[in-house]
Amino acid sequence: MRRDQYIILCVEDNPINMALMHHIFKKYPQIRLLKADSAEQAIELLGQDRPDLIIMDIQLPGMDGYEALDYLKSREDTRDIPIVAVSSYAMDSDVARGLQAGFAEYITKPINLKFFLERVKELIKQAAVSREE
Repeated sequence: MRRDQYIILCVEDNPINMALMHHIFKKYPQIRLLKADSAEQAIELLGQDRPDLIIMDIQLPGMDGYEALDYLKSREDTRDIPIVAVSSYAMDSDVARGLQAGFAEYITKPINLKFFLERVKELIKQAAVSREE
């Protein structure tokens, strides 16, 4: 069963990076973008809407991306939501650490837009199939 709209929650404290995400996703009417500038705000939003995908910066004020990942993966209601890390930490060891921690994907800044969109679409489809099962 195909849905008409998918929800992506973007957790990013940098207004320029958030504007970039808005610009990228406004071209896709089937995607509704929720925005949070902290992990704490994102967690509050999860009480209102369950996203199909979370895109999360690693460097956040308060709870960082790794702490937020651990928290979300520990909860039954959010553990199956794929979370994509987006970070300026771009060393191979950073990417390996992120994937080992449980991020579904680790995207380095500056973003390779083609790769980013391919992975987002793939992860949304996988999440939708998992929800229907």
